[in-house]
Amino acid sequence: MYWMGIKMSKSYIIIPGCSDLNRGDQALVWETKRIAEEAGYIGEFYLIAEQNEPVQQSEAKGIHTIRPIIEHPSRLFRNKANIQYTMLLKVQWGVVAVFDFLSSLLFLWSPTRKILKYCISKEKRVSLEIMKNADAFFVKGGGLFQSYGGVSSTYSMYFWCYHIFLAKSFRKLIYVMPNSFGPFYGPFVKEIAGKALRCCAIVTSRESLSSRMVKDKLELDVSTYPDLAFRLETGKLNREEVFLKYNLPKDRKLVALTMRPYRFPDANNPERAYKIFKEEMAKFIHWLYENGYMAVIVEHTLAMNSHENDAACIKDVTSKIEIMEYRLISEKTYDCHDLKCIYSYCDYIVGTRFHSVIFAIGSGIPGIAISYAGNKSKGIMKDLGLSKYVIDINEVTSKKLEEKFLRLLKEEKQIKANIKNYINDANEKYQELIKRLISSY
Repeated sequence: MYWMGIKMSKSYIIIPGCSDLNRGDQALVWETKRIAEEAGYIGEFYLIAEQNEPVQQSEAKGIHTIRPIIEHPSRLFRNKANIQYTMLLKVQWGVVAVFDFLSSLLFLWSPTRKILKYCISKEKRVSLEIMKNADAFFVKGGGLFQSYGGVSSTYSMYFWCYHIFLAKSFRKLIYVMPNSFGPFYGPFVKEIAGKALRCCAIVTSRESLSSRMVKDKLELDVSTYPDLAFRLETGKLNREEVFLKYNLPKDRKLVALTMRPYRFPDANNPERAYKIFKEEMAKFIHWLYENGYMAVIVEHTLAMNSHENDAACIKDVTSKIEIMEYRLISEKTYDCHDLKCIYSYCDYIVGTRFHSVIFAIGSGIPGIAISYAGNKSKGIMKDLGLSKYVIDINEVTSKKLEEKFLRLLKEEKQIKANIKNYINDANEKYQELIKRLISSY
């Protein structure tokens, strides 16, 4: 807040950019703000969001939005049906990325920044001014620091770390909330990630597997704290109204399911691998119904492009099964609190979107995680003592899911005990993190 050019209150920036469409990222943004405020960081909070990204729910929470200085190359060559990228599209994005890389470097140096700021949009000039006057930057939790090789890996890591470098050029304090780290495949990826993390006053990991990877690959020591979404408060949706609205049966146990489109980059035939995944998920849903359960498919993540839009995968899966064999919850007005409430009304979860698993586990609901990228699923489930309830997306078959589900039923009591112990420990860990933030204030 400013009055006659004089700053009247403190301000903080939450990076990297995201929107309300991904309810997992939304939870991490909101919880980053909450834990920062509990540590005494009181003031105006700003979230970076690209143009046209829905942010109304976050704004209603008192979070302002600003434009990023560097944006995704897709802004000039849109392809919403992007389950698979064409070579032409990759080349087009590559050209844009080269230009963005060269121009963005000039904003990391004060003399050139002062000149070039007049060459960018008014919105970005406002962003620069807000960043320049901010008191600290918070990197929300999640899986920001990871790369899988390929020609775009170097730029991708630079892109995700860019606003850290920009904050450092403004000499700001930077705090990395619990993240997953690695792998670090690709030219100069480790160097870029390491340089970014060394700019930060506090760096935290959300699972021990990533902590070890940072130690081994980047030669940095980081502390481990639970994913901030474990502390997300449950929404207040009325149970009876939810059951009535979605026709949820009370004579069957409910199994929440989340699915997402995936490119299967390691498969010899990615399109066929994705097709098989959807067929096997449909078979598993049918098996659940035949065995007295009801699959409650939740559209966890919305998106404007097919690759991130859960509905694209769900539509294909449900076309292969009878309508009586599942229930679908798809509601754009729900936020992360509401979805956590929905999961809490189920008995189990089988989640591809890992924050759906976290929301459920945070409510004491046991489940199976389908792992598809980075260390998050395997690392967090390992810390929970539930490694045997993770299955790689490349290995998903109905038979394997059935076996894991039956094992989950058999060991349900022990699983719930593990969850309870983890949540109790998590609450203590969050207090430790708050104390660290206070000491750095």
